[in-house]
Amino acid sequence: MINTKLPKVLNILYNTGGNKIIQYCGENSVLENCILESRDPFIINSEDRHFVITTNRDFVSEDHSYVLLSSRVPTRRDFEAENLNLIEWLKHPSIVQSTPQDVTTSWSESFNFIKEDTENNTDGLRTPQLGAIHSILAHQYSGDDIGIVVMPTGTGKTETMICSMVATPAIKLLVTVPSDSLRTQLFEKFLTYGLLKRFGVVGNEAINPHVGILTSGMSTLEDLEEFISRSNVVITTMAIASGATQEQKALMSEKFSNLYVDEAHHSEATTWQDFILRFAKHKVFLFTATPYRNDGKRLKGKFIFNFPLRKAQEQRYYKEIKFLPIREYDRSKADKMIADKAVSTLRSDIENGYPHIILARCMTKDRAEEVFQYYSPHADLNPVVVYNNKPGLKNTIKDIKAKEHSIIICVDMLGEGFDLPELKIGAIHDERQSIPITLQFIGRFTRTSYNELGNASFITNMAYPPIKDELDQLYAKDADWNLLLPMLSEGAEQQQIDFKNFLDGFNHLEDSIIPFQNISPALSTIVYKNDGDTWNPNNWREGINNLNTYDHQYSDYNAEQNTLVIILGKVARVEWGGFDTVQDLTWDMIVVFWDLRPEINRVFVNTSIKNFSSETLVDEIFEGNQVKITGMNVFRIFHEVYRLSLFNVGARKGVPGDISFQSFYGKGVQDGLHMLEQGTLIKNNIFGVGYKDGNKVSLGCSVKGKVWSYLRGNLQELTAWCRTVGDIINNADINPNTVLEHTLQVETINSRPAVTATAVDWNPEMYKFSESRYQIYLNGIRSYLWELDIDIVDHQGEHLRFSISSELHTIEFELVLGMAQLNGEMVPSFDILQVGNISAEIISGSKTEHLVDYLRDMTPLFWFADGSQLMQNQYVKLRKQADHIPLDQIISQQWVGVNLSRESQGIHPYLQNSIQYRFIEQIRNQYEIIYDDDGSGEIADIIGINDSASHIDIHLYHLKYARNGLVGNNIENFYQVCGQAQKSLNWKYRPGREFFEHLFKRKIKTRNGQQCSRLVKGTEDEMEYLLNAAKWTKELRFHINIVQPGLAKAGASADILQILGTTAHYLHTVGNVHLQVYTS
Repeated sequence: MINTKLPKVLNILYNTGGNKIIQYCGENSVLENCILESRDPFIINSEDRHFVITTNRDFVSEDHSYVLLSSRVPTRRDFEAENLNLIEWLKHPSIVQSTPQDVTTSWSESFNFIKEDTENNTDGLRTPQLGAIHSILAHQYSGDDIGIVVMPTGTGKTETMICSMVATPAIKLLVTVPSDSLRTQLFEKFLTYGLLKRFGVVGNEAINPHVGILTSGMSTLEDLEEFISRSNVVITTMAIASGATQEQKALMSEKFSNLYVDEAHHSEATTWQDFILRFAKHKVFLFTATPYRNDGKRLKGKFIFNFPLRKAQEQRYYKEIKFLPIREYDRSKADKMIADKAVSTLRSDIENGYPHIILARCMTKDRAEEVFQYYSPHADLNPVVVYNNKPGLKNTIKDIKAKEHSIIICVDMLGEGFDLPELKIGAIHDERQSIPITLQFIGRFTRTSYNELGNASFITNMAYPPIKDELDQLYAKDADWNLLLPMLSEGAEQQQIDFKNFLDGFNHLEDSIIPFQNISPALSTIVYKNDGDTWNPNNWREGINNLNTYDHQYSDYNAEQNTLVIILGKVARVEWGGFDTVQDLTWDMIVVFWDLRPEINRVFVNTSIKNFSSETLVDEIFEGNQVKITGMNVFRIFHEVYRLSLFNVGARKGVPGDISFQSFYGKGVQDGLHMLEQGTLIKNNIFGVGYKDGNKVSLGCSVKGKVWSYLRGNLQELTAWCRTVGDIINNADINPNTVLEHTLQVETINSRPAVTATAVDWNPEMYKFSESRYQIYLNGIRSYLWELDIDIVDHQGEHLRFSISSELHTIEFELVLGMAQLNGEMVPSFDILQVGNISAEIISGSKTEHLVDYLRDMTPLFWFADGSQLMQNQYVKLRKQADHIPLDQIISQQWVGVNLSRESQGIHPYLQNSIQYRFIEQIRNQYEIIYDDDGSGEIADIIGINDSASHIDIHLYHLKYARNGLVGNNIENFYQVCGQAQKSLNWKYRPGREFFEHLFKRKIKTRNGQQCSRLVKGTEDEMEYLLNAAKWTKELRFHINIVQPGLAKAGASADILQILGTTAHYLHTVGNVHLQVYTS
């Protein structure tokens, strides 16, 4: 018995230069029980059907219904070997000639809204498909903007396009895709309607479409017009479409009635946007799994349908995901650990009957080759590396599709359009992935179309999560990815959609040559009280003087959000010369926001125009009366802003004189403040940086009514900021004259302050980066910041001596203050000197230098007992000394059996007569987790952690032994521990993830070669859970405590109460953190 394989039955209507138009007429099949009837012509017989086989494409036979084209002359040997190499049908009863008009006519009654019903085994359209189709059809008739359709990967986006095409009368459709592979995939789906005919969604009477595929540009306009006229739908890449000539683009926008842009998050190129905007907006639809573009910008258009990923999983369109993370801070070990876990998972899956394939993703070619070495020992799994332009790539892809490789290491490949269901194990080796890329990478593994393949698995390193904060939650050890994926996608999308909805409130954005979504004004405003209840935003031209000098004038307003945006542009001479041929194009903007709420009626004006007088503008736009808020009340904006450092003070005399106004900057600010305090001057304008509600803020204001900040925001953020400003400066309970109470005094000094130094800390700029960024080599041995201490060595010496120490080495430095000659003048100076000759280097990022040189640039910050601070030779003092600590913040207790000179409990078995051991036992039942952080690089000696529904409480306990083991009034018992308490506040301003990562990095305590876990109570899994919660759902609330049994509360001296009061004041004003003190 001889069988013969037959190709698909395709009506090839056009085939030139790789561009084709094809109509599908039948699937490939196998002829059984074949007999060779003739060799010239070559005819085989199967069940009394005669099949002519020829190598001549122009062969015509009136006597036979079946004619096939072979790639080589057929022979008896090939026939008997079942290897005839048949490539194409030249004649087949199913090939019936039709026109594109015949096809669209057959669609008029053939589309059926049949909903899938899994309970009754009814095939049909899924919920997201039905919703999207209805939205698309409605938008074509009522929409006025580009339609954006968001459907998660795997919910049937391609079938949705096909349905929308069939359901749209007289359509001629152009579909653009970002890649060759996706173009081929969509082409094959459109040929057959996918599964839609089998489901009855598309009726049997529907003629299959004439589907064109453009793989290269057309040479002439006539060729392109012919190609379009002979097609119902054309599929090509956006690169080809946008790369066409202007005439060809014009022809396409004229001849195609609709444009579908698939995977629209790729549409960042300007040429792509230019092409899209040639079409009528309501006939353009962007299909995407995410509203993000790959470049992070927002898609242009209106979201007409958005199916949340959460619902996709609720309705079981995705399989469950197994997340199998590792945590390894040593990058040199992480790749091997990821590879080992991926391979062990693969072998387990194969053993359980699932022929899965690993897809390991890397960022660069070099990384892919580097990672390959960890997979290459598994030769039986045939690992392979693939990336664009790799030699032999075509054959490698062919082998991958043939499932000859069970491990694939790729760089930005095998994404959209590459359909290999067996890809079920994802290994992410490089963390710097964008949100769209990561979500799609995960989504492709989780579709339910192939239930027999089991669940997907993901392996990655939690120690170095993605650079985007929104992805952190994907990297949670015991994370339920089946819940978190939709939460992430929905949350990320909602932020985009909320801002998009704000912008959608403007009616004529398409007319603006300035994209509103990219406007980010400096946060500043003038505030007016208003008593009217109507406005006329279109009347703004009457309120701007010299409007005729502007060549470009544009405005739009959001009626729902009461926001008017005016954009003005003009050509002007450059300020630095009198040239006629050299000119500036100057753009200005005005934003008017009306805050109308119950009992609140205020108008805010923000503008980039210097010295702009807004009164006339406001008067022309609003009915009723408007009064600008000016004078001293504007200074209410500084209410509850503590530790305020002023950078600019403007003041004027209260009585007429030769000098009515003075400005003070830099060093002169202190002179200006002194004159304000004495009443010699009256404040006119102030700008500074301070702390409010535990957060750093920058604020400025003037008596003329302007309020400003260094921050920028989008239009929506500007209006929210304005509301807050208005609420503060209109609060009659705030005294505007208290602004100077919380300012700091700054002076440049040339000798160390005559105050006891209590602490030294790394330069604050260093804390803007992860602790892993810095590697410090002391005597050639590497340490990270979490393994190092920086401490005061001499609290009261001539120079400020400090040390940097690890468990093995200590190196000392001095900050030396003095005078130096500069341009013939003696000025205050500073230097950092190393004491001793031990080698000390630092690697910061990619730069290596001597540690002493680095410290000269990134100079440490010193604290003093009176609350003052010193950076280089800039000395900052409190204007008003803090009060003594309230006695109710001091708790006295018994320390019977404790050696008060022994602070640390050491390594397990612990020293039970130590202060640390006794205090841990005392608080053991108060916390879910207790962590012994004692040692170089500590945050605190003891850390107690409790989890609650909305936040995580972090209690830091700083312990200090009593000098000579005695209870007394020795203030030296408090210098260091108070400094440590102030330094630890730094952790409040670092990401919660970094706090817990610090604990993980130090989880093993080592002393003299002995080791034990630092977790005294609780488990690593519990701490892992809190790390993940701190990343994305819960804030950390800090509580700081000092434990010094060397003081008896009843006999505390005024000096000790003062230094404790200064510490409490600092923690409260800067961090809004409470201090508790434990004594004898």
